[in-house]
Amino acid sequence: MGKDESSFISDNEIKKRLAFPDKKKREISFDAVSDVISRSRKVEEKFDIGQREATWIVPSNGDKPIVIALITDPHFGSNRSNVDLFREHLDIIENTPNMYAVFNGDDVDNFNASGKWANGMMENPVPPQTVSRALAGKYKELDKKGKIGVLGFGNHNDFGFNAGQDWYESFLGDFDCPIFTSGGLLHIVNGSQTYDLALTHKYWGTSKLNPTNACKRFLDFEYPDADIVFLGHTHQSEGLHFEKGGKERIACIGGTYKDTDVFARKHGIGGRSGSPGWAVALWPDKRKLQLFKDMVTAREFLL
Repeated sequence: MGKDESSFISDNEIKKRLAFPDKKKREISFDAVSDVISRSRKVEEKFDIGQREATWIVPSNGDKPIVIALITDPHFGSNRSNVDLFREHLDIIENTPNMYAVFNGDDVDNFNASGKWANGMMENPVPPQTVSRALAGKYKELDKKGKIGVLGFGNHNDFGFNAGQDWYESFLGDFDCPIFTSGGLLHIVNGSQTYDLALTHKYWGTSKLNPTNACKRFLDFEYPDADIVFLGHTHQSEGLHFEKGGKERIACIGGTYKDTDVFARKHGIGGRSGSPGWAVALWPDKRKLQLFKDMVTAREFLL
């Protein structure tokens, strides 16, 4: 015998009788969330050591020119890189009067287990933290002597970011020279002259047949008034001394110290790495620029 249907409570009646007097009600406010984001942005802006434009006043030396080495892609830490040549070039910069340097990224090879190319660790005999601290220490020695105009960024420097490490904040936080964490424009004041150097690690327009095409695109679309444009990343080595807009310009892809790049050979990127050591001379009493393919030749010119 079935139960009388009148003995059942309907769903609607159950809903009416339910009571949760202390149920927590959700509150969300667009303005409150916006305030948090805004405050976070202000904190980050103050903490971030990166900048996109800076002025470098080089100590005056009468009418004698200075030479600035254009260093990129050392890939320090890799046994595929020519560390002896890198050390030689750093020694030249440190011990040659009127010689300075700007650095444009991939300072360290920096492969690690959190990155996309973890197998790159096979060519890194020393852990990335140790390598980075060692190189930052050497850079700091040059920085204390006023030898560095700017330190840039590189995709290999950024490899630790997947694990939450900001390479620049970790290793360059106490440097005197400016840090371009996404490229930028450096105003080089030498005597009565000011030269603008635009640098970033990589830019669109890369060409195997015309490497400095990317430099020209960087010039056109980012810093059209720059005197010197400096890129890296592709491991190509090419310099161009030209005129544009009635103004003398220099464009440079700086090569690499990673002269045994098996990965590039296997993947058809290129069988030969472009040699490093580019440098540019700047005069203080007149507007004059001169590009050098080899840093040793540039030192001989100075001396």
